[in-house]
Amino acid sequence: MRHTTHKLTPEQKESLFIKYKDLIYMIFCCNGYMLRKQIRKLFHILSDRSEKDIEFDIAELILTGFLLQKTINKDTRTQMLYLSKYPKSQFLNVTSRDVPAINWSEQKIFEQIFRVDYLIEKVIPDMRKQDFDISMDNIITYLNWSGSNLLLSNNQVDMVDFYNNLWNVLAENDHNLTDDFFRDLTIATEEKQAFESKQLRKDIEPVPCITKNRRDKEMDSYNSDIDKCKLFYSLKNLASHGFYIEHVKHNLINVCFFDSNDSIYIKKLYQQASYILLMFQRYLNNYNLHLFVTVYTWDNERATELRDFENTTAYDFYRQEWVEENRKQKIMKDIGILPSNWNSITVNYIGEEIYSKYNVHL
Repeated sequence: MRHTTHKLTPEQKESLFIKYKDLIYMIFCCNGYMLRKQIRKLFHILSDRSEKDIEFDIAELILTGFLLQKTINKDTRTQMLYLSKYPKSQFLNVTSRDVPAINWSEQKIFEQIFRVDYLIEKVIPDMRKQDFDISMDNIITYLNWSGSNLLLSNNQVDMVDFYNNLWNVLAENDHNLTDDFFRDLTIATEEKQAFESKQLRKDIEPVPCITKNRRDKEMDSYNSDIDKCKLFYSLKNLASHGFYIEHVKHNLINVCFFDSNDSIYIKKLYQQASYILLMFQRYLNNYNLHLFVTVYTWDNERATELRDFENTTAYDFYRQEWVEENRKQKIMKDIGILPSNWNSITVNYIGEEIYSKYNVHL
């Protein structure tokens, strides 16, 4: 039976919202949906309450229709819990009917599982090492301070925040940003304004995205997709391909990727990593950067498989022979990365053992 808030009076809804506001706020900040076990674990860290007591809170939120359930794996019956429209409306300052519905996909669900696990296993321990107080607001501040897009969507509004947060981080690390960065920030801002104008249904037509149109014309003058990526790859591309900024420290840039669909392969990984490195070189006019990429996989077996494949000898299909480079070097060479930059990218693979933690699998 699907529980609903429709049977509650406005007073009952408001009372429940106030009673569980902190728990609801945590879920809302994490994109509005999480595994049941992740809700217990994360809120235990934030509130210091026992997971048993938190489970009772979750049960009441389900029974009152504040939390809805979606089964991920039928054989394990693992549930993704997500906020219904009323509690979300209280933070969005809109009516319940104006709250957009979640567009579910398997990739979206698994990516979210990895992101919340990353918060629990990586972000919070890093904050504790630096003696930061652990609260949901402080987690968001810490991510912004790191330039991270972990909890940001790829929509037009969040993309501007991503650029601005990273701008602050890069400036604090004594980097001077180039016109390429500010061009892409301008494009993101224009797209945000056009989106908001459309959403608000203003009578005035939105201003055309002049900077984007000019950039697109220049990009279209190149026939090669590789050349386009080398010259015009942006933070929007980084985010849309599933990469997240971890932090920037001087000339070291850390990003991560969640292999949530068990679908990454070495060629695609190093192509994207190469484009990210070239993007930052353009953005900062700095060719002494080192990009460190951490790939989080479902388990250690998958991490080992990727690590071993990266280091095997490459085969040149055009010359029909084995070559001296390993697969990593061959991919970078084919893109046009100079050998002097081959060591500027380091990839590490970490198995997260998601199934044993959360009883969920592909």
